[in-house]
Amino acid sequence: MPAILSAGLICGLLTAMFAISAAALLFSTVLSTHITLAIGICLFGTIVLNVVIALSSSCPGMLSVTQEVTVVTLAVIAASIHGGMFGTHSEAETLATIIVMIGLATALTGAALFAMGSFRLGRLIRFIPYPVVAGFLAGMGWLIVAGALAVILGDPVTAKTLPALVDADAMAKWVPAVAFAAVVDVAARRSGSPFVLPIAIALFLALFHTGVWLFDLSAADLQRDGWLFAPPHDGAIDLPFHGNPLALADWTTIWSELPKISALLAISAAALLFAASGIELSLRRDIDLDRELRAAGLANMVAGSGGGAAGFQGLGLTILAHHLGAAYRITGLLVAGVCTAILVFGGSLLSVVPVPLFGGLLLWIGGGLLYQWLIGVFASVSRREYVVVVLIVLLMVTVGLLEGIAAGVFAAAALFTAEYARVDVVKYAVNGKTYTSRTEHAPDDRAYLRRHGDQICILRLQGFIFFGSVHQLYQQARDCFEICGTAGGRFLVLDCRDVTGFDSSAIQGLSKICDIVQKQDGRLVIVALKPVMSKRLNKLLLKAEADPAILYFDEADAAVAWCEDRLLLDGTSGRRPEATPHIAEQLAACLKDADAFATMKPYLKRIALRPQEMLIRQQDAGTDIYFIEKGLIKVHLDSPATLPVHLRTLGPGTIVGEMSVFLERERTASATAETAATVWRLSQQDLKRMTLLNPALADALNRYFLRTIAERLDQSNRLVRSLTD
Repeated sequence: MPAILSAGLICGLLTAMFAISAAALLFSTVLSTHITLAIGICLFGTIVLNVVIALSSSCPGMLSVTQEVTVVTLAVIAASIHGGMFGTHSEAETLATIIVMIGLATALTGAALFAMGSFRLGRLIRFIPYPVVAGFLAGMGWLIVAGALAVILGDPVTAKTLPALVDADAMAKWVPAVAFAAVVDVAARRSGSPFVLPIAIALFLALFHTGVWLFDLSAADLQRDGWLFAPPHDGAIDLPFHGNPLALADWTTIWSELPKISALLAISAAALLFAASGIELSLRRDIDLDRELRAAGLANMVAGSGGGAAGFQGLGLTILAHHLGAAYRITGLLVAGVCTAILVFGGSLLSVVPVPLFGGLLLWIGGGLLYQWLIGVFASVSRREYVVVVLIVLLMVTVGLLEGIAAGVFAAAALFTAEYARVDVVKYAVNGKTYTSRTEHAPDDRAYLRRHGDQICILRLQGFIFFGSVHQLYQQARDCFEICGTAGGRFLVLDCRDVTGFDSSAIQGLSKICDIVQKQDGRLVIVALKPVMSKRLNKLLLKAEADPAILYFDEADAAVAWCEDRLLLDGTSGRRPEATPHIAEQLAACLKDADAFATMKPYLKRIALRPQEMLIRQQDAGTDIYFIEKGLIKVHLDSPATLPVHLRTLGPGTIVGEMSVFLERERTASATAETAATVWRLSQQDLKRMTLLNPALADALNRYFLRTIAERLDQSNRLVRSLTD
């Protein structure tokens, strides 16, 4: 309990100091005489935030504060309202309008955060471009630094007022603040102790009041010269909900600031998610980002209803509370209690704490953001991305907050488009010589396909194909197709199984590819294209439905098999693939012996298979080799947990089962008749008997087996080489 009480007191005082510093930033350039009202706005918001978030956060010991990144946005809006109403409205009306704007912006921010958490959108932090986030945080750092100097000097820092910084009176104020920020930053980085900031604040106060005592300075003189804030006349801090600001507010002016308020919503959501992620990493514990969004959303809605300023979970304060051993929900309530005591009884605090101390705290926060996200980020991003970061900062400083963010998002999007357009949309390009279908043909047909396989060009595409990359695809498709052979039919196969989508420009590009293929009497074959895309593509083509311009297949193997069949159909042999020769012709061609079948027939047994009838069962003993005379045999891997995996389809004139016979091991795959089929079985015993009785025939047969195995291995090697070159 003593640890919790001491942590609550320390964190409470620091939280109040940060809230008052944020208040000085809120009215740093306008309505500076109403500093006590700004303090009331920030302290009230901080109290509500700590109570609600402490009770509803996913992380016990979570502390919250009115954040500078949100206050600086509210300050920009307040300055815009003040500039628009100055001279046409009374100061009371202007002040009421700003108060209502702050409450409305905070409540809307809370509603947006709560909705994001309810719809589980915490993962959106992953979709914000890193350069945009870095530029935004660096720009916020500069705005906080500029606001800190305005707090210290009493006037906004502009190009015209920059020479005034070297005046003796000005230097006497900002040099101690800069020194305080620098000492705190260096000490905190080197020691890592959570007590650096409290000790530094205590030392600064001691030195300041020692100097006041030595030079016998009065509080009135210090307030007149801008060293101390003027305390409220009644000794209390003003609250935003006193009186009736809703009646005096100019709602037309408030509605005109909605675009900037919408920027506050995005800024708060991004900053909150980054802060929560930082707490998660620092404490090494899981944090429910959606729950944190809901907690911050509820807290801001309550705070906004009372005119409080927006805020969310504090990274540094939460880590400090955990280091002090106060990782409990009651810690947040104790912090809220300390801030409440200061809000009610601490008006005299303004006559004790010097303005340069508040400015130093802001300089430490803003300078840290500026260094980390403008200088420190240089080594972790590309040069193009760093240009985006600098662009955002320059525009936020010279033009405006919204313009900087909008330009940054546009620049990041353009950079992403340019970078993504450089990614090769063609995963690999091969032809029919190296990439064959899983259908194995007879030796003569295989030889023909090896000679003319370059007439089949296969491009496997990847990623999202859009206006930035479609020209690259068009050029590669054209070049690949033009390299194909010149005899017979030619085919261009586009494998789209790894394509995530096409935009309208890409569909137009596919239409142009189809045109160049048709002009050269070729066929375009597209694999795994989504039906919606194929309909859009067909609308661009002029071919009749009876002769479609493009053929569509669900699988690449089926597409390549169709191309191979067309090559064989249009080949010099003039034989249709389905007109298969008798087993005698097949063996004569394989063994280079016209009488091979007559000699082998005593060793062979004819087997007729029905469709889907199993020929070879996986894990059975491998004792037989089968010669396929008619039909198709499908080889597949069986698994009890998944569907069978199709390995190969064997056609007439091929063999199956030879591997297990020669290796003398169980079958590694199954074989099933895909259609009605006729096969001839040669058993292992008959092969041994043939070796004894007819060694010349057995030798020729073994050479054929070895040649078949070698051709399959060579085909695999050529495919691997083509994919790795």
